[in-house]
Amino acid sequence: MAEKQKKMDLTVLMLISMIVAVIAGLVGGEAMTKIQFIGDIFFRLIQMSIPIFVLATVVKSVGGLTPQTLSGIGIKGVIIFIVSSGIAAALGIALGVIFQPGASAGTEAVMAAAGYDGEPVAMMTIQDTLTGFFGNNIIASLANGSMIQIIIFAVALGLVISFWRQTHDECKLYDVICETSDLLLNIIRGVMNIAPIGIFCYVSSMVASVGMTVLVPLAKYFLVMALGMVIMFVAYLIVCGVYCKVNPVKLAGKMVRMLVTAFTTISSAVTLPTAMEDSKRKIGIRPDVCDVLLPLGVPLNSNGVAIHMTVDALCIAQLYGITFGPSDFLTCWLICTMISFVNAATPGASLVSLTMMIPALGLPMEAIGIFGGLEYPTGATRTPLNVTGDVFAAMLVAGPDGIDHDIFDGKKEYVEAA
Repeated sequence: MAEKQKKMDLTVLMLISMIVAVIAGLVGGEAMTKIQFIGDIFFRLIQMSIPIFVLATVVKSVGGLTPQTLSGIGIKGVIIFIVSSGIAAALGIALGVIFQPGASAGTEAVMAAAGYDGEPVAMMTIQDTLTGFFGNNIIASLANGSMIQIIIFAVALGLVISFWRQTHDECKLYDVICETSDLLLNIIRGVMNIAPIGIFCYVSSMVASVGMTVLVPLAKYFLVMALGMVIMFVAYLIVCGVYCKVNPVKLAGKMVRMLVTAFTTISSAVTLPTAMEDSKRKIGIRPDVCDVLLPLGVPLNSNGVAIHMTVDALCIAQLYGITFGPSDFLTCWLICTMISFVNAATPGASLVSLTMMIPALGLPMEAIGIFGGLEYPTGATRTPLNVTGDVFAAMLVAGPDGIDHDIFDGKKEYVEAA
């Protein structure tokens, strides 16, 4: 009980820290930018363990399953990822058309405040991105934090271990990897204890850098994007609640910690350990499903990105007076859905996504100067849905029989398998 209260207190402190940071950034101005390095150190302390943690966790989960069980979980999960991302992108387009978020914004003022210098930004094509799925050196992939490359290698190694364990009594490498995963999780938990300090320093400096000059003219844009996230989240709650036979309101309550962590850190990768722990200990999702789908969903299932990119596309077109026809909407939907599958899972991901989306749709490259500088507010808006979307997908794969309703109802505690 004391441990649970401690976790809740940390969650509340993180949220309070962010609110205070926004106020401090607006009031303190440029002076607050001098403490950004403390926030950067916090994120680096978290991220230093994430690539190896994801590698070890995926190998641990895949290697511990039979090939038959793994194929069932993986195929179902990927199908849900594709369908939900397509729905999210369509929702973003619909909201962009209905509310016209870029129709009334002052283009010149916003561009000047964003500090766009007119220099070209390196473009990434879809072909380049797909090729980038596959690394030629796992050490380099770990060093660069290339999540998809890491997961592909981890799945391959996990499959080999899974087949090996079918015909051998033990696998020493698997035992080492399992212990490594557990130890790294303890490092991440320890670093999260200083999250309120790191978040305050990072957010206050970001707010001071961006300022209200940019945020006020784009208020409608943020509201439209946030509305899309809320609609998708509520739809997920209803569908998963009905299908898995759980109370949607209680389900939302059990996601508070991961929502706050995602909202304040703007990183799906940083929030992954929290999401995995709460999915098992609070919601009661089958551990094998969580261990496979949640790490897999970090780069591959980003419903928040799908909404974010489509709303961005429509807003940019409206800012520059560009009219979309039926084929343009279809292209926008397809490209933004694909971009959501290759989303980077750390702060700074928006710029990468924009450099793929804007040239692919024939939109002005100058728009990158407007929206590329809004990493924190857009990240805070979309990351909670990115994270919870993975959890909802795991619930749909697990089904009503894959949810421990006694854990969900608080009648018993989750016990980690030996």
